[in-house]
Amino acid sequence: MTEPAALLELQSIDLELIQAKRRLDGLPEKAAILAAREKIKETTALREKAGLLLRKLEAELKARQDETDLLVEKITAEQEKLTQIADHRMVNMITRQVDGFKRRTGKLEVESLQFMERIEKATAQIATIEEALVKMADSEAGLVKRFKKAGGALQADIAAKEAARTEVVKMVSEGMLARYESMRAAKGGIGVGRLAEAACSACHMQLPATKVRQLEEGDDVGVCPACRRLIVVRTGDNAQGTSK
Repeated sequence: MTEPAALLELQSIDLELIQAKRRLDGLPEKAAILAAREKIKETTALREKAGLLLRKLEAELKARQDETDLLVEKITAEQEKLTQIADHRMVNMITRQVDGFKRRTGKLEVESLQFMERIEKATAQIATIEEALVKMADSEAGLVKRFKKAGGALQADIAAKEAARTEVVKMVSEGMLARYESMRAAKGGIGVGRLAEAACSACHMQLPATKVRQLEEGDDVGVCPACRRLIVVRTGDNAQGTSK
């Protein structure tokens, strides 16, 4: 296969690849998978947020329990002092101090109960979220299985076309390939056309006779004067030297 013919074959394969990949991307299963993964991401973030809240609540509860234990120790110690002190004023002072400790302990116990209730709710919420994540993961796995089944033929076709493309690329010089890829990127996926009588097959513009003559007198691969894409003038084995 000559380089001009390889260019046209490469363009044909690339257009087929674009169409096949669009069909693959357009499968409803793919959209469903993306939506499912986004939902899993959002739910996972919610799980992390709930976990952070739970850890904070547990820390708050522990702080109150630790303070309660400390106050209980102080109350016990102060009450032991009362059994050893005869001074009325000292007894009154210690008694007031113990009463203060007891009031604080009572408040801490109420707060601890409130935190326990919140911890119970947060734990239940996390369990619900984790159960939902398991179901979402199962659903996503099912969608992926369906996608692979629905898109298997397309993926095999794409793989075959990409393998064929690799072989065709070997028949195109590095400089010409770079020009083709540049045009293809700039011109919506079509980087080369063919001179068909007096028209460019890429842009479908009828070319003036003088431009056609210039192309025919030039290299096997020229530049379309209308769309500026590469244009194959001749493809046969008897083609003239191709511009690099």
